[in-house]
Amino acid sequence: MAFRVAARTVLELGAELISSDAVAIYELVKNAIDAGSSDGVAIEFGIVLRHSDYVDALSRIDLALTQTDGRERTERERLLAEAQAAVLEQLLPDAPRDARKAMTEAVEGAESLKGLRLALSEAYKDNNWIEFRDTGRGMSRQDLLNEYLVIGTPSRKRAVEAAVGSDREVPYLGEKGVGRLSVMRLGSGLHVRTATSSDRRFNILDINWSDFEDLDKLVGDIAIAPATGSAKPTADFSGTTIRVTDLQASWSPGRIQEIAITELARLSDPFSRAKRRFRLLVLFNGVRVDIPRLDRAILDLAHATAKGQYEIIDGRPQLTIDLWSGDLGKGNPPEEKRIFLERVDLRSLLSDPGRLEIPSSALTSVGPFSFELYWYNRKNLRSVDSIGDRQRILRLQQLWSGIMLFRNGYRVFPYGDEADDWLGLDRRALGAGGYKLNKLQFIGRVGIGRAENPRLVDQTNREGLKDCDEKQVLMEVLKFVIHNRLKHFLDDIEKRHTHVELDFDETEKRIKNLERRAQSTIRELERRHSTARPQLRELLELFEEMRVYFSSAKDRAEEIEDERDRMIQLAGVGLMLEVVAHELARSTEHTMRIIDDASPEDLPSAVASLFSTLRDEIKTMNKRLRVLDPLSITARQRKETFDFVELVREVLEGHAAQFRRHGIMTDITVSGSRKTINIHGVRGMFVQILENLIQNSVYWLDLRGEDEDDFKPRIEVTLAATPHLMEFFDNGPGVQPSLRDEVFKAFFSTKGKSRRQGLGLYIARDCAAHHDGQLYLSDERRPHKTRLNTFVLEIPKGDE
Repeated sequence: MAFRVAARTVLELGAELISSDAVAIYELVKNAIDAGSSDGVAIEFGIVLRHSDYVDALSRIDLALTQTDGRERTERERLLAEAQAAVLEQLLPDAPRDARKAMTEAVEGAESLKGLRLALSEAYKDNNWIEFRDTGRGMSRQDLLNEYLVIGTPSRKRAVEAAVGSDREVPYLGEKGVGRLSVMRLGSGLHVRTATSSDRRFNILDINWSDFEDLDKLVGDIAIAPATGSAKPTADFSGTTIRVTDLQASWSPGRIQEIAITELARLSDPFSRAKRRFRLLVLFNGVRVDIPRLDRAILDLAHATAKGQYEIIDGRPQLTIDLWSGDLGKGNPPEEKRIFLERVDLRSLLSDPGRLEIPSSALTSVGPFSFELYWYNRKNLRSVDSIGDRQRILRLQQLWSGIMLFRNGYRVFPYGDEADDWLGLDRRALGAGGYKLNKLQFIGRVGIGRAENPRLVDQTNREGLKDCDEKQVLMEVLKFVIHNRLKHFLDDIEKRHTHVELDFDETEKRIKNLERRAQSTIRELERRHSTARPQLRELLELFEEMRVYFSSAKDRAEEIEDERDRMIQLAGVGLMLEVVAHELARSTEHTMRIIDDASPEDLPSAVASLFSTLRDEIKTMNKRLRVLDPLSITARQRKETFDFVELVREVLEGHAAQFRRHGIMTDITVSGSRKTINIHGVRGMFVQILENLIQNSVYWLDLRGEDEDDFKPRIEVTLAATPHLMEFFDNGPGVQPSLRDEVFKAFFSTKGKSRRQGLGLYIARDCAAHHDGQLYLSDERRPHKTRLNTFVLEIPKGDE
């Protein structure tokens, strides 16, 4: 026995799948596009009585009926006349003449209130309609039977899938076979008149969706059959007219104009330079409703742009971003920048353990897409002779605001709608410093294709793309372009023309949170294992010592008189402490997990061993924190002479536990026969340079290790008196050459969200510059022919 489907299920499907009248209209227009209509589609509203006025009229008649009991005939006639007059007063004067006449005669011909109610209901159903007309391929009788009357018909989906797997153009926008249910959203009556070029007469299909409301009927109980209509106007005519009656919503010129502006104008890609677009003709009671087109002159007024392509080349993804900025109100000249990211960079920025889990294969399976984003500082918009005054320009920019998604040149709902914030622009803008990039400030489009992006498919209810890994890639890449690259590009321009400042507060908050986690875990261990209380007390004392080092270094850094140096020192200390605090929290929580997972009989020996390991790790971290002492020798950071070779060994030894955990081999080479290299400089700044280089290496070496099971990570440090003080190499994925300067800029990073700060290399280079030296990426390309893996630190001889 198979499932039996209740008739009302069809109504439920229509209500769930078609979320609004605008979407219903879009679905019917899309059918005309798929039918290949060369003349576009005409949408005509014939409205004699608005739905709201119709409902009010029925309510008044029902009230009058309750007042007729026991009344004289003259009183009943008076109530009838008043009800008839009230209805006639609401008939629209510009309604189609024949429809208005029919409704007037029906109302005036009623001889009782009951008769008026019945006559009004029938007249409303027949004389208020929406009609969709196209000159596409049309449908034969067999098409109506085998496709139109089959909900979820697979015919178009098969054709689309066949095209996706070949070089042919995708033939249809729609493929699910449920779009025809959109008509029931608009009204309960459906009349289809259609013909193919080979038909001699029209094929007619009538459906009353109210028949499906019967709770006792199954779908198969409701008989629907095509009929033969009148002869076609010409032998070669083809096309379809769909008339929807018994309308369920109120329609007015204002409401239709709103849909025309907010939805129909965006139906096909408004950014397209094509002279010919799919033609839409909208009429309300014979009067044309204007559908605006995007005036590209508004795009020329943008204060900044971000354009680019995500491509799959030889099976590997790459992202190109072109940024441009005009005058931001700071007197700055126009600037532009190109950023190029390869697979490993994209893999990193989408890697965010615990927050975002996207398989690396989705970077390729998402397929290629493009984007074109225009950003406006609305307070700086001014009148332009060719467009209009400032208020008109503001209205025009707001009219087209939002970042829309188009597939094969046609809109994917609801992306770009006023209420839609699919890229989180408004949420991020509320809490962001610097430029506030909210969705009202953008006019933009993202372009995908059905064949190029087969995994990016619509939800059946037309409420955006189905959730999948590829959708996450699309959205995360666009968020990175806007929230990270464009924002920092604008912030960087502003800072270069105003005051530079680095905010330490956010880093300090993260450190305190990590401290609380570690302390809480140590106390829990103490509560559960009282026999190990002495060792755990020692851990808490070590932890307190770490906190004192942090506070001391922070206080000393804040005493620096030069504001810029003070902020850089604060940021450097904060980054170091955050790394150590993260490791501390990880170590203590890892110890707790092992104890929880161990069997009871193994606990005594396991606990002692684990606490010993934990104590060693914290001591190692403490040793690393002691290098902060050079940061606080004086308020002015006086220089001293020290052995750089010894310093490098000391810093690397402080990472011994971390290197063991990550399986990283290290090697220090001193060129020639020298055993020492004396440097005259600020010791703490050289520590910061090394710490930031090491943390970057650990991150990227781990990332490469995730992709290669047999990968053996290593770090090599080569020291020399001349010409280079240090070459720092790791065999991780390296840096894309186009980013060799970008990686040293404040807030530039392609790391995952939770690790994305972008200050480490900026601070390291600043520390080198403090000694009149430089930190840069070498042109040497090993082990990758297309990436850079070696950082070079050069210090003038005077400081050696």
